[in-house]
Amino acid sequence: MAKIQPAGGQSLLRLINSVAVLSALREAGPATLSDLAARTGLSRPTVEAAVDDLVEQGWAEELQAGAERRVGRPARRYAFRADSGYVLGLDVGAHRVLGVLADLNGRQVHTHETRVDPQLDAESRLSVVRKMATRCLSGGGVPRSRLMAAGVGTPGVVARDGTVTLSTVLPGWVRLPLARRLGRSLSCPVLVDNDANLAALAERSHGVARDVDDLIYLLIGRRMGAGLILGGRVHQGFGGAAGEIGLLDPKKWEHCRELLLGPATTEPTVEHDHQVTERILTAARGGDADALGIVDEFCAVLAQHAAAMTLTVDPEMIVLGGGLASAGDLLLPRLERHMDRVCLRTPRLAASTVGQEAVVLGAVRLALHAADEALQQQAGAPAPT
Repeated sequence: MAKIQPAGGQSLLRLINSVAVLSALREAGPATLSDLAARTGLSRPTVEAAVDDLVEQGWAEELQAGAERRVGRPARRYAFRADSGYVLGLDVGAHRVLGVLADLNGRQVHTHETRVDPQLDAESRLSVVRKMATRCLSGGGVPRSRLMAAGVGTPGVVARDGTVTLSTVLPGWVRLPLARRLGRSLSCPVLVDNDANLAALAERSHGVARDVDDLIYLLIGRRMGAGLILGGRVHQGFGGAAGEIGLLDPKKWEHCRELLLGPATTEPTVEHDHQVTERILTAARGGDADALGIVDEFCAVLAQHAAAMTLTVDPEMIVLGGGLASAGDLLLPRLERHMDRVCLRTPRLAASTVGQEAVVLGAVRLALHAADEALQQQAGAPAPT
């Protein structure tokens, strides 16, 4: 990982000042020394010394003066170099592995997707993930040494150390120390979390739940899970199992899911099942009574799970994500009606606007936070909240 290195006899205080100036520069965008002094509360000479250090170490750059004519010497302007490091986001699912390489501003540099056999054993799937990382780095023209952190989203229960403790979706994934195994290959910190949690993080950063501090994200498809944002932070629970609502009344859930989506299976996705789902949704939109009955039963069971979480954490908002997010026009009104019957206050309901990249974009956000935190720790200062 790239670090701010002490130059000469640079003191800890000077290092802390450098990090404070760097944080202000990232938040403010291009800024003058006076701008940075005002934002940090530091003196102008202190800011100037910090900026000089940051420029020397490659974290900041001085911008060229504009071509317009001005009286007197224009103030020097500096910008954070987002290309001074990179992060990698990975979505490791049953049917595909998706990777996104991003700079330190979160701008996507390279994206790659590989379809995989859902019955792959753990070692073969790990090999695909490693190759995905290599393709993203080579496609972005980024050497591995400039990768500061990686975030990984995967179905299942994930412990705080990045070990998958339970997974019913990926063969051989149980008790897999995923963060440690990938960390050896990538030579950078690797953080792993449940896919629904990272989808919730992406929705809060990029989607319909932007800046919502208390959020439930329902990841709905052939399986059901939920991601929790509480107080602006992902809530994993003591053992990483928060949001595993698919375990509530599984027989009833499996019944209504099969009617609308087909059976949950580790077999390759059958196009016929997708066609059946689309026909049911199209018929329901047309007022077909049988199709509407299937959709309403699905929503009734989903509402039981969502209501249990709502009565526990009282979120501001619930986002419907996953493969059925595009059917929000049918699902959300019925979900709201069923929840109104049992909830003291039904949260605001909305369909995801991030789409199928929600997990990988959440993984990028996770990696960016890790990069920021590591940078702060170099100065012994607290990471930004």
